[in-house]
Amino acid sequence: MAALYCSCEQQRPIWGEFWWVGGNYEWVFFDEQERSEKYTERLTHCPACGQSLARMNLVDAVKG
Repeated sequence: MAALYCSCEQQRPIWGEFWWVGGNYEWVFFDEQERSEKYTERLTHCPACGQSLARMNLVDAVKG
């Protein structure tokens, strides 16, 4: 599991997991905001900005 944020202005918190799907590994993303109506649901787009979710579009939660 990885704690990530969308790279949009709202920096929506998202968690990602690397799953084995159909013979390949792929990232899957979930809503991490507890007050969201999509909390714990699988996401394909950022709930805040609508950007398609891909690992390269997300930033790590650890900021240093």
